[in-house]
Amino acid sequence: MSNPSFSLIIPTYNRAEHILNAVNSVLNQTFPNFQIIIVDDGSTDNTQQVLSEINDSRVEIYYKINEERGVARNYGISKAVGDYISFLDSDDELYVDYLQTAIESIEELQKPEILHTDYEYRDVVGGRIIPRRMKLPKLLNDHLLSNSEIGVIGVFVRRDILTNYQFIAHRSAIMAEDLYLWLTLASRYKFHHVSRVTSVVGLHKDRSLNDTNAFKFLKSTLLIVRALSNDRTFVKYYSKRRVDYFFAKSIVSVALLYAQEGNVSRSFRLLKKGIAYSWRITLNNTFLATTRIIMIKSLKTKT
Repeated sequence: MSNPSFSLIIPTYNRAEHILNAVNSVLNQTFPNFQIIIVDDGSTDNTQQVLSEINDSRVEIYYKINEERGVARNYGISKAVGDYISFLDSDDELYVDYLQTAIESIEELQKPEILHTDYEYRDVVGGRIIPRRMKLPKLLNDHLLSNSEIGVIGVFVRRDILTNYQFIAHRSAIMAEDLYLWLTLASRYKFHHVSRVTSVVGLHKDRSLNDTNAFKFLKSTLLIVRALSNDRTFVKYYSKRRVDYFFAKSIVSVALLYAQEGNVSRSFRLLKKGIAYSWRITLNNTFLATTRIIMIKSLKTKT
């Protein structure tokens, strides 16, 4: 395919029941100049059979061993030829004006490095639409460090940029690999936001973010903290004080999960680690909630 405006990368793993809806939401776009790259990350269900039903020259399908989403997305980036790259999880969908809104915004902003359009949520079982509560600023650079709710959907990045900056290629970086990349980019380029809702995130019981296993979150958080700590541009842009608080908040969030699981000793150690990054974390609501849980569980153990 030559010179498409957009490359849409869809990693998938055992999403046979959802993947066609995601792909069709791209094929139904009012703006037709795009490339779809589907990366099957080692599915063990009938995803391959479902994908074989797709018959459109704009769709490219690749099969690889399971290495998690970050690696699959990076693989998709290597196959992209569009001017801008956007990502779509296989259980989410685009509204028909997703790409049209993007191309109009790109022209208005004179080919920005990064652009984000808004999204909403839908209960897959009941079909109920759930709007996002927070209104985002026109520039997300500062916002991203304190609010991590920006996922992969709705983000458009110039392809030349993603040849240098990509997702963490590690199996354990599965909880915030997208936030890592957005922060890396936001410390280097303007991260524009367009408030128009152009896509929908599907809420269902099998969503990967529903997995609140503390150990998984800990491994992922430590990977991201380590990577960002070594990024001098990131630290300088946001300042060491703010970055240390961000790290403290990330670690304390994991401490809360451990406390809820009943692992008081590990939770306490993580609170101490958070304080080591920034004493201001002791005023944070998550820190206070975790401390209360630790105290209650410790008293129950003694009695």
